[in-house]
Amino acid sequence: MEKLCIASTNEGKIRELKSLLGDVFALHPLGEWGILPEAEEPFESFLENAQAKAKHYADFTQMLTLSEDAGLCIRALNHFPGVHSKRFIAESGGLSNAFDRLEEMLSAKGDCRAEFVCVSAIYDPRSGRSFTGKGIMGGEILFPAKGTDGFGFDPIFVPDGYDRTIAELGISVKTVIGHRGKSVRALLENYCPRVLP
Repeated sequence: MEKLCIASTNEGKIRELKSLLGDVFALHPLGEWGILPEAEEPFESFLENAQAKAKHYADFTQMLTLSEDAGLCIRALNHFPGVHSKRFIAESGGLSNAFDRLEEMLSAKGDCRAEFVCVSAIYDPRSGRSFTGKGIMGGEILFPAKGTDGFGFDPIFVPDGYDRTIAELGISVKTVIGHRGKSVRALLENYCPRVLP
């Protein structure tokens, strides 16, 4: 089985990716390499950030490496926080404060439609080639936050066709309908279609 580094230390992401890729690759979370210099995310697109991060960490691991860039895009806020989702949480002082800020920002808006966007990228240091896949999950923002089986903005996001948040629905549903699952499946179609059913 081919080895693949998951370029993340986020336990929630690692758990989702293991459920999506555990039958395809021998997975190695980034923590196995100790503390590495963090990849910058200087671009204004999910695609460019995902590719840059995958190459950055592959330079250290010298292994096939998967990275991603994902974010919450709220239509009424001109798709904010988007590629700056992680930064927005940090600058807010944590998730709870970020939820409060978003609730305040949306209080005067009539539209709570949003999308989770994820671009996954694999970089192969042997060939210098990059493979990508994109996934989108539509839904709406709901306050107050509900659910504990998720991470990031999952407790305030209700996907289309459901009446509960992603954090209430849990990982088994999220890997099927979620942006990360969709991006990984698209990535596999580009990288190794032979492994798909």
